[in-house]
Amino acid sequence: MFTTKLQAAHWRCDEHGHLVAPEFGDTYSSRSGAWGQADYVFVEGSGVPQRWPTHSCVRLLETGFGLGVNFLATWQNLRASGSTARLHYVAIEKHPFTRADLRSALDHALTSADPHRRPSLQVLAEQLLKQWPPLLSGFHALELDAQVTLTLVFADIENALAALRGPFDIFYLDGFAPDRNPQMWSSNLFTQLPLLAAPMAQVASWCVAGSVRRALADAGFVVQKRPGYGTKRDALAAHWPVAAEREPPPSEAIVIGAGIAGASVAHQLARRGVTVTVIEQATAAAGGSGNPVAVVRPELGAIGNPVTEITAAGASWLRRWIERHPNTVPHAWCGVLRTARDTRKHNKMAQLAAIASEDWLQPFDATSSAQLCGWPTAADGFFLSEAGWVAPPLLVKAMLDHPLITLRNGLAVRAIARHDQTWQLTLSDETFIETSLLVVATAFDTGLSPAKLKMGRARGQLSQLPARDDYPLSMVVCRDGYISPAVDGMHTIGATLQHDDEDTSARRADDIENFERVQRLLPGFVSDASQLSSGRVGWRATTQDRLPLVGQLAPGLYASLGHGARGMTTAPVCAEFLVALMCDEPLPLGRDWVGRLNPLRA
Repeated sequence: MFTTKLQAAHWRCDEHGHLVAPEFGDTYSSRSGAWGQADYVFVEGSGVPQRWPTHSCVRLLETGFGLGVNFLATWQNLRASGSTARLHYVAIEKHPFTRADLRSALDHALTSADPHRRPSLQVLAEQLLKQWPPLLSGFHALELDAQVTLTLVFADIENALAALRGPFDIFYLDGFAPDRNPQMWSSNLFTQLPLLAAPMAQVASWCVAGSVRRALADAGFVVQKRPGYGTKRDALAAHWPVAAEREPPPSEAIVIGAGIAGASVAHQLARRGVTVTVIEQATAAAGGSGNPVAVVRPELGAIGNPVTEITAAGASWLRRWIERHPNTVPHAWCGVLRTARDTRKHNKMAQLAAIASEDWLQPFDATSSAQLCGWPTAADGFFLSEAGWVAPPLLVKAMLDHPLITLRNGLAVRAIARHDQTWQLTLSDETFIETSLLVVATAFDTGLSPAKLKMGRARGQLSQLPARDDYPLSMVVCRDGYISPAVDGMHTIGATLQHDDEDTSARRADDIENFERVQRLLPGFVSDASQLSSGRVGWRATTQDRLPLVGQLAPGLYASLGHGARGMTTAPVCAEFLVALMCDEPLPLGRDWVGRLNPLRA
C-alpha cells in the first residue's frame, strides 16, 4: 500500500472554539463535548466495558481516527476497569495529522475534558504522540503498552477495508457527516463490515441517517436507535446477530531458535500471556544475531516494492519497541545515508522520496551528505532519519527477558513429529517434549523436511576499523554493504556474501573486499586495507524473493525463517504478524502479506 503521497489533515477553531476540519467543513466532534461524545456514543454505545472481563483481547475497528479522541477514551476506560484484557484498536485515516499538528489539536481538545480525568488523558496522549508514525501510506502498528496495540492504516477507506483481516468485535463508525464526506459511508463499507465482523460484533455511531441505518440492516446487522448525546436526539447502535464460541487463545508454546526471529516470537507470545519454552542448540544469539552491530533501516526500492514495504514497517516497529524499553538495548537512531550504485537505482529511490514524508526520507547531494555524515560520499544519496543501528545480542536478551519465557540452551532438535493434536520434539539429549503450538525460528537445522522450506545459506564476514578522532562518522552509510559509526571505538563494515561457502575462519581476502566496499561509500576514509581487522563470520538464511518465510506450515506448526541480512529489521514485526495470525488478531500488515510470506509459497 506504500504507493501514494498522503495529504495531511489540518484544523482550526470556529467562532465558538470548536475544532473544525477546513477540508470538510465539519467539526471533529460534537459541539456538546468531544470526550462526553466519545464515552457515551462510542465506548458505552458499543458495549466495550462489558467485554473487558470476558475477552482476552478486544478487537476494535474505527473508520476515521481524526484526533484520536475515541481511541484515548477507550484506552482510558480499559485502564480504569482494572481488567487484564488486551485492546487491539485498528483505525483508518486517509488524512492523518503531522505529529506537531496532532499535538496542538489534542492540547486544545484536552482543555474541554473533565478536570478529574484530564491528567490521565494527557499521559495517554503523550504516549500516543511519542509513537506517532511518519506520514506514509499503509499500516503502522504501535505497541503502546503491555495491553494496547494501535494499528493505524493511512489510506482511503476503500483500499484500507480491502487490506484488513478480521474478525473485529467492535466497530466505531465515525467519519465526517455523509453529506460532507460520502466516501466514508459508501456501499463498500457496508459490504465489507459483515466480512470483518466477529460473532455478536457491535456497532456504534453518532450518525443515524436513514441511508446508513438501511445499509446496515441490508448487510445483516440488527439496527436500533438509542438516545443521543448533547443536542443530538439519537445515536446508532447495531449488532451482528451471528453467535459462535470464540476459540480460546493458546496457553503454552515451544519456539525452536533463540536468535532474533525466535526471541521476537517468544516475546510476542509471552506478551499475550502464553508460557513459552525456547529450545536453542547453542546459546542465545549464537548465529547471525551475534554480530556486534546491525543496521536497522528500510530497503529503498521502487514504489510498491514488497521488500521496501516490509523493511519500512519493520524498522519503525523495532524503533518504537526499543523506545518503549529504554536502557535495555544499546542503539542509536542516528540516521542512515543510502547512496545508489547507478542512475537507475537512484531514480527509483527518488520516485520513492517524492511520495514519502520529508521527515522519513530526504534526498541529499554528495556535497551536502559530506556535511551530514562527516565525510564526502562517492555519490548522491538519500537520508533515512529514523533508521540507525542496534546491538543484536542485547536485543535478543531483552526480548527473552520475560517471566513467561524459559530458555533451554544446548539442545538440538533431532526430529519433529505429529502425534494426535500435539507436536513431539526429539531432543539431542534423547528426551522428548510435546506442545500443541510449535514455532520453528532457527536459521538452519529446523528439524523439518528441507524440501518444504526453500532457503539458501550464505556466508558473511564483517571487518572492523578503529574510530577516527579527526573525522567522526555520525551515521550509517550504506550501498552494497555499510559502515557504521564508531561503537565502542570501532566501526563495523560489511558484510561479504558468499554462497556455498562453509569456511568458518576469518579471511584476509574478505577484509580487502570490505575495504573496497568502504571505498565505494566514502572514498579515502580508509587509506589502506591493513587498517581493517577481521570481524565475525556468520551465515544467513536467504530466500529467492528476499522475503522471509513466515506463517503456518501445518495445524499448530508455524515458522519464522529466512530473514537473511535484514533479520534485525524484519524479524520483530514478523513475530507480531505471526502471533497475530495464531491468535486471530488484526495484523500489523495488510492481509495480502499472508500469501506473500507463506513459508510454503512456490
